[in-house]
Amino acid sequence: MVISATPSEGDCALGQNLLIPGSCFLLADGSPNVTSVFAVEIGNPANVVQAASVHILTSNLIDAFFQIGAADGGKTFLIFARGPNGTSRNLIALPTGAPAGCPLGNEQGFMVTFKCKFTSPGPADAPPPLPDVSSCRLDRTPTGAFTLTLSGRFQDGGAVSIAGVSFRKLKLKGFDSQTNRYSTMIVKGQFCNALPGNVIYTPPDSRAATSFQCGERCTN
Repeated sequence: MVISATPSEGDCALGQNLLIPGSCFLLADGSPNVTSVFAVEIGNPANVVQAASVHILTSNLIDAFFQIGAADGGKTFLIFARGPNGTSRNLIALPTGAPAGCPLGNEQGFMVTFKCKFTSPGPADAPPPLPDVSSCRLDRTPTGAFTLTLSGRFQDGGAVSIAGVSFRKLKLKGFDSQTNRYSTMIVKGQFCNALPGNVIYTPPDSRAATSFQCGERCTN
């Protein structure tokens, strides 16, 4: 006989250990009188979930581990134990021919159930924001002047400093109309003494300035 199941409610997206008290879970010779524990959805007998593991702790207590799944949130299941001598009683309707006044549920008139909590899906994890500056490359023009090409996402009106020195000669390229950003910024000026150094891009909107460590070095 199965008396109850504890807990009686839980998050089915997680595995659930149910402690099931009752009687006669072991035979007189100590062999198991319960070989499986399973859950049947009320109103949908085709939805049967077998316990992933069953441990008979004593003749009066079973530990059954269920992995029901988040898709069954909000549903209630009847809990049964089965063994060589049959299946535990847990009626939701009396069988044909049953005498009047016969109790539903188990032999004590209690339904042994477990209810899956309904949990609304939370918002999807937002991807981390793209860096404003993702790489740097040092180039040299035919006249021998150095230019520093920054890759990332940039806006008109943004400011750049390297090792604390601000630079105003900035050229933006690679405009993306979907993001309203440029993918490339070319910095000109006397920045060689600042390299290698920390590049800080300050966008014109309210976002915080971001930094990037550029390891390029000017050579003669």
